[in-house]
Amino acid sequence: MTTLLPPPTQNQSGSLIAGDTKVAFVGCLPDIQLPQQVESARLGIVKIERVREDEFEKYLGEFSASGNLAAVFAGSDYAVPESIVTLRRMPTFARTRAYVVGKGAGGPVPGWTETYDVEDILSPQEFNGFGMSDKVDMGLRAYHSLIHDSLYTDYYLDTTFNKIFDWFETTRWDWKDINLDGVNRELLSPNEIDYLTVSAIMEFGTLPGAHNFLREWEGETSFSSWALMWGAEEARHSLVQARYLDKIGVKVRSKHALYKREPYPIGETHTGTLVMNIISEARASELYKQLAAHTQEPVIKRIWKLLSHDESRHCRAFYVFSKELCEGNKANQIAALRMGYIWLADRSDGLKHPAGFFYPHSTSTGDIRRAEAGREGATDAADARVMSILRRLAADDSIETTRDIKRKLKSLM
Repeated sequence: MTTLLPPPTQNQSGSLIAGDTKVAFVGCLPDIQLPQQVESARLGIVKIERVREDEFEKYLGEFSASGNLAAVFAGSDYAVPESIVTLRRMPTFARTRAYVVGKGAGGPVPGWTETYDVEDILSPQEFNGFGMSDKVDMGLRAYHSLIHDSLYTDYYLDTTFNKIFDWFETTRWDWKDINLDGVNRELLSPNEIDYLTVSAIMEFGTLPGAHNFLREWEGETSFSSWALMWGAEEARHSLVQARYLDKIGVKVRSKHALYKREPYPIGETHTGTLVMNIISEARASELYKQLAAHTQEPVIKRIWKLLSHDESRHCRAFYVFSKELCEGNKANQIAALRMGYIWLADRSDGLKHPAGFFYPHSTSTGDIRRAEAGREGATDAADARVMSILRRLAADDSIETTRDIKRKLKSLM
């Protein structure tokens, strides 16, 4: 809620205590005395400014690079205000929310409101009494909902999620492709049953993964939308293997999922989190590929091939979102290389898969190491793919080893 404040006070140095965020009233509400500032629970101190219509373009041009114009309320009875046209010509203010105040409120919505991204047409009477506070708060809330997304696009279909959706959706496997009634247990080795159990338990780790993606990407829409699809696909991995195990008389206990219900810490950077998941998906894909190649039981061979393909698709999608962040952004390239180095540089302690790292109380931590040790070469193949991705993220084809990652990091820092 926004609270109206008295004029700003001065601090000990004599400077006015005011935030960088502003709301402008342009050529509207001439008979209403505006407060000099408001306090927003979301944005802190927000300065309120009255600007003449013929001075608005100059006002925008003089706006501080560190400042934020949260909302503009412009006066007009029936036509698009020139100030709104001016505002929308300047990409710097794409997220500034625009409102028109005039007699057109409550009537048919004119087409120019969509053309110029106008939130609403408001009656001057709506600003009487507490209406001023309510309307300013409405504008600040609308602005606040957009500023979290560093990759904001004006149009929804331009988001990266929508660009990869068709490819991702059309490559999904169908449950009808799996015939669990055809399982032949006699073709399974004891080691393969062990791997199956480990894998079913390991996949429970995607539950907190999905929770944490939505926590870490709060306020963003594109990657968060894809994270919902990713979580739904990953949930099938534990389910299909648990159902397979059930067919051969092996029951998977619920405690393994509950062990991993605890969220792990939010990452320091989005890029670092994405690269960690690239590594996780690449290694899981190679492990499933190796398991499928060596088993003689046709049903689990089919399942493991499908899961390997899934994890490879996930790895590719995480790369697309990482690439979006790293292009032309040195800080994100550094974050990507740092995370790559952490997971690729040292295997001396057997730490090979992020899914086992965050849950030392879960049996899958040690089991993942045992499973990967039994599939010689899987982690090497996965890490070669990861190294190729790091080369693309850093735009440096000379990165071949972890020593090269260190060299590149020094040159960027």
